[in-house]
Amino acid sequence: MQRGRKKKSTFYHVRWNTVGLNEERAAEILGVSIEEIQRFDQDGGPVMAERLLLLWDNKRISAEGWDGWLFSRGVLRRKNRRWTPEMILRLSDQDLELNALRNDLERLRTWRGLSTVFVDKLVCLARESQKPRRYKSH
Repeated sequence: MQRGRKKKSTFYHVRWNTVGLNEERAAEILGVSIEEIQRFDQDGGPVMAERLLLLWDNKRISAEGWDGWLFSRGVLRRKNRRWTPEMILRLSDQDLELNALRNDLERLRTWRGLSTVFVDKLVCLARESQKPRRYKSH
């Protein structure tokens, strides 16, 4: 004989532990009342309700080259990795910076690029030498 609370149903475990939905949100998604969700939690719900919650949560990307990727609750996932929109934008910005640095390096590897850098340094030195110097009086 069991003591304590009654064991929760598989519907409850899918709703709460797997998908992470509270009663109100699950009721809204399934189109039922909160009382119906509470009954499903205790006595078990239709298999189709569990499947619908799982389908709602895991939006698999069904396009060529995206095998194993899914979109779940605003996060792009693959295996144990997660990417938020902020992370993807930051990676994009870093990629732009890296490309700019690569272009600068390629330019510097040419005679024209090296001469430009050399001329820029000479111009800077010439400007520095033409500035009036202020001497401190002791």
